Amino acid sequence: MRMHLDISKCLQGLNNMYIDKEKQQELFAKYNTPKHVQRHCDEVARVAVVIAERLKDKGIQINVDELRGAALVHDVLRTEKDHDKLGAEVLMNMNLPHEAELVRRHMTYHPFNHADRFKEIDILCLADRLVKEDCYVGLDERMQYLIDKPGKTPARTERILKAKAHTQGIIDELEEVLGITLDELCHKDVK
Repeated sequence: MRMHLDISKCLQGLNNMYIDKEKQQELFAKYNTPKHVQRHCDEVARVAVVIAERLKDKGIQINVDELRGAALVHDVLRTEKDHDKLGAEVLMNMNLPHEAELVRRHMTYHPFNHADRFKEIDILCLADRLVKEDCYVGLDERMQYLIDKPGKTPARTERILKAKAHTQGIIDELEEVLGITLDELCHKDVK
């Protein structure tokens, strides 16, 4: 019986493994992730955790460790085509299926859940949309940055503006649930 309990504890421990800063740095080194992308991942993780912890305070169930882990490495392979799928594959090979799924979906996730039903994927995608390189900038500045990137076309601009409108609606809902603006929560200097 004692051996069975010890094995159970080991298996339970395996199910609770997450990406931490040490594992993040190992992955960045292994895949030669550029420094500016590393800083972006750190800031997305910071913003995601701030939002997640506030949601947890409001009674919404969020796995903060899983979210933090996925955010810390969501762009580990950003210099590669299909970086979301490749990053997910790396995490699957590490036996981190939940984090892998978050990374796989972070570029294409739509539509968001309502704010009172937010999940880890909603928070990761929102945080990624609010961070420009290594700074929380909010939705307006981040979307304008995407619009102004090389290769600008009317169709791309329309897609971005449509996504921005949807995201703004979610932010409005989320701020109502949180009882604070994201700019205040994420420490953006409001002008």
